[in-house]
Amino acid sequence: MGFFSGLEGSLEKYIEGFFRDKFKGRVQPLDIAKKLAREMRERKRVSVNLVYAPNEYEVYLSTEDFASISYLSGALSGELQDYLRQKAGEKEFTLVSDPRVKFIEDEELKPGSIRVSGGFGGDGEPKGMDFENTLNYRITKDTSPLPVIGQKSSCYLEMVEGPLAGRIIRLYDYPLVMGRRDSCDLVFQDESVSRRHAMLEPRQGKWQLTDLNSTNGTFVNGERIRNRIMETGDTVKFGATVCVFKVD
Repeated sequence: MGFFSGLEGSLEKYIEGFFRDKFKGRVQPLDIAKKLAREMRERKRVSVNLVYAPNEYEVYLSTEDFASISYLSGALSGELQDYLRQKAGEKEFTLVSDPRVKFIEDEELKPGSIRVSGGFGGDGEPKGMDFENTLNYRITKDTSPLPVIGQKSSCYLEMVEGPLAGRIIRLYDYPLVMGRRDSCDLVFQDESVSRRHAMLEPRQGKWQLTDLNSTNGTFVNGERIRNRIMETGDTVKFGATVCVFKVD
């Protein structure tokens, strides 16, 4: 699949050889690839049945760095697009159209700096009820790192009351932090929910719900909890939100 088709170690090997000889600026292709992969994870959207990954990416570079890659920008864009397709496959994300990577000069950036922006555009904006019921579901520094390949579990949250009523949140094999803060994985626009309210995380084949010292508390089956191993059918309430933990 090209220079970015292997594991991280292979990426390093390719860059130290072919790419490092051709890129004289402070920015290296592996740095760009890592930022693109992170943007894909942070901007994905979770629907009832699928996890969608952005299809359009803009890479902003300083004037100096933009000039240093300009003669190879077309080839590099193609390699990075292949890399993103591979990453989407590893994470079991859905790409509705081929990813596109565009380089943009930003005069305000310092040499060596990279800014990446990802989104859904053109033919990559999924249509229909499935996408209308999606949620921004982001992975951040506050949660544990993603495994090499994110596996979808058989567990999910059915939202029955509150701002997200009627939606299904599938759980994957990494923690889900819920709260009002924008950096949470699942964000609630509800003033009665704390900024970092609660967390669901896999524990030895089960899921544990932990209250993160919230102001108004987290309740399971009507009882305020600090932490609880979840069972199918358990009803969870925080703020105006009520959801049911279920297992397929």
